[in-house]
Amino acid sequence: MGDVVTIGDATLYHGDCLDILPTLPKVDAVITDPPYGVGFNYESHDDRSDGYIEWLWPIIELAESLCNDASPVFVWQSGTNMRNLAAWFPRKWRLLVAAKNFVQMRPTAMQWSYDPVVCWWTGTGKPWCAGTASRDFVVANTASVISNSENIEKGHPCPRPLDLMRHVVGQWVREGFTALDPFMGSGTTGVACAQLGRKFIGIEIERKYFDIACERIDNAYRQQRLFA
Repeated sequence: MGDVVTIGDATLYHGDCLDILPTLPKVDAVITDPPYGVGFNYESHDDRSDGYIEWLWPIIELAESLCNDASPVFVWQSGTNMRNLAAWFPRKWRLLVAAKNFVQMRPTAMQWSYDPVVCWWTGTGKPWCAGTASRDFVVANTASVISNSENIEKGHPCPRPLDLMRHVVGQWVREGFTALDPFMGSGTTGVACAQLGRKFIGIEIERKYFDIACERIDNAYRQQRLFA
């Protein structure tokens, strides 16, 4: 295991989530955007489709085992994986449609303009939601992430828009509760947690992305203290 960094109510681990997850305490949510097995160009991760779910599902299952009763589990996926989701995720899940207000136009008859997010709640308790906008779809502002090349999160090849993660955290994680992300990437979920008063545990194996996440989450807490 590499570095462990504590920033405010966030604890960030640099290392392999399979090694780190068994050492963690109980959490109240899993919110994660793992690789999709579509051949994406990461720093070092081999994103091949062969053996993808055999690699991913044990990690999701291990993260889920840390959840308290009635905890939400949100797992981002690619639209190209839609036909496999029922077989891949053996839970009574629903789909959150994470739509995008701006997409990269590709030579295809129909553009990919949303990410399917597989979600379910653990145990038998009553799930909590803020109830203010807890529908099964959200339209995120992806234009700001793509258009500004100076955004620090652009150091990651596929950063999530902050308003999307603020929506998920704010609607389905209680204030003061802990969200876990075993694929932290550039740390957008951690930034959302810092801004909304939720605790956060993040794990990232790639040093470059880990450093970006640390800086972004530190900046988020600095801004909170400044406004306070």
